[in-house]
Amino acid sequence: MKLPSAIKVLFVSSEVFPLIKTGGLADVSGSLPAALQLLGVDIRILMPGYPSVLDQLTDLCLIADLSLPFSENAQLMMGMILGTQLQVMVVKCPTLYERSGGPYADEKGLEWPDNALRFGLLSKVAAILSGQETPLTNWQPDIVH
Repeated sequence: MKLPSAIKVLFVSSEVFPLIKTGGLADVSGSLPAALQLLGVDIRILMPGYPSVLDQLTDLCLIADLSLPFSENAQLMMGMILGTQLQVMVVKCPTLYERSGGPYADEKGLEWPDNALRFGLLSKVAAILSGQETPLTNWQPDIVH
């Protein structure tokens, strides 16, 4: 079954296998976009710019500088998951995402105290990319997942 190729989906997740994984969310967030792409969906993944994600993406390039009221300098970058055709947009904000430990907790397993801000930023960027003020010039999602 092929879906109309005009459907554009922004798939937003805090973790995507094989880039970063703490549990089942990463498995779904890695396999569902790939399956949708095989059906003809024009899909892009949006996720935080954790160090391991930035290190693993190929053809990483800057798309836009983001000016947001509650973060320092943030950038929107795009790359590809190695060995796939999946495009991944990352929110690069070193003060919020480039830390030792995991995506939700530090090396001792203590939850980051600013997690609400960290994932609020991800949600805000998804909203911006879906609206009229998107910095994307040739792609805007029909659906945000």
